[in-house]
Amino acid sequence: MLVGCGRGPLNSPSQGVGCSVTVQIPASGSKLLGTVEARFGSTTRRLVLGTTTIPLSCGQQATLTAAPTNPSTNPFVSWRAAGQTSAAASITVTADGLITASPQFFVPPTPTPTPTPKVRPTATPTPTSVTLDQWLSYDPAARTATLKLVAGYKGVNRGLSYDGYSNGQLSVSVPVGWTVVVDFSNAATINHSAVVVTPTGTSPFFPGAGNPDPTVGLNPGASLPFSFLASAVGSYRIACLVPGHEGLGMWASFQVTAGGVPTIHL
Repeated sequence: MLVGCGRGPLNSPSQGVGCSVTVQIPASGSKLLGTVEARFGSTTRRLVLGTTTIPLSCGQQATLTAAPTNPSTNPFVSWRAAGQTSAAASITVTADGLITASPQFFVPPTPTPTPTPKVRPTATPTPTSVTLDQWLSYDPAARTATLKLVAGYKGVNRGLSYDGYSNGQLSVSVPVGWTVVVDFSNAATINHSAVVVTPTGTSPFFPGAGNPDPTVGLNPGASLPFSFLASAVGSYRIACLVPGHEGLGMWASFQVTAGGVPTIHL
């Protein structure tokens, strides 16, 4: 490869380097992609720096041979010298000025990273049933409250109690328009009943709000659920209508509220 245009200044201490070849070896990151063997006159040099300048006499030739550091991933592609390109691994340049030569090596394109898809938080499903305690749970979608009512539980108040509470200590509320399911059972040694009444009433205030024959009651060990629609806001009682039992404290407070959710207070 002939470069220059005929006459260049001579190399001398007074005039400096008038003719030279500067070899620039490209790098990837901190590592050079190759090396270059330079032969000029009787001298052979192996170039292992990014940039190396070799002073030459004007008109002197230099042969440059490129060798890739890693031929499998970065093979030699071409030489670029003084604006010209050669695909040969070795080129010969004639110094007639300041020459720059650079071997080119293949560099695989950096793959575009695939963006990590954003994970959308999974919405926590609204529970279909809410359990307040062992006695009361409710389903807001169905607008249904379920009350477990055990007469004579653990013999509290000589068996004259519901869920272990007497004299209104057990207080339950439900919103108006909700269905109430009462899971009634008798754990006492005598008959008991459960009926939703007004504080002075003697019959179910809501249709179906009590077990049949409330003055006779349910036999010991028996169970008989019932359900009703809480259709009117107000204060009521769940009472045992077996004669004498309500007066001895066998009643619980029952409220129908204008809104909200079911509650229980013990």
